Amino acid sequence: MEFFGFSFFCTLLFAGVLFVLLYELFSTSKDGGKESPLDVLRKKYASFEMSTEAYEERREVLERDLKK
Repeated sequence: MEFFGFSFFCTLLFAGVLFVLLYELFSTSKDGGKESPLDVLRKKYASFEMSTEAYEERREVLERDLKK
C-alpha cells in the first residue's frame, strides 16, 4: 500500500511541474512578458517618438517579416 502512495505523490508532483511550465510558457502577462516588435513600435508612435511615415514604413516591414 505504501507503493501506491508514493506513485500517487510522484504523479501529482509531475502534474504540478507540468502545469507550472505550461502556464509560464503560455501566459500573456503584460508586466513580465515580452512585448512583440509591433507592440514596441505602437508605443513609440503613440508617445510621439517617431513620425507617421516612419511608423507606417516600419510597420509594413514588420508585418511582412512576421508573415514569413
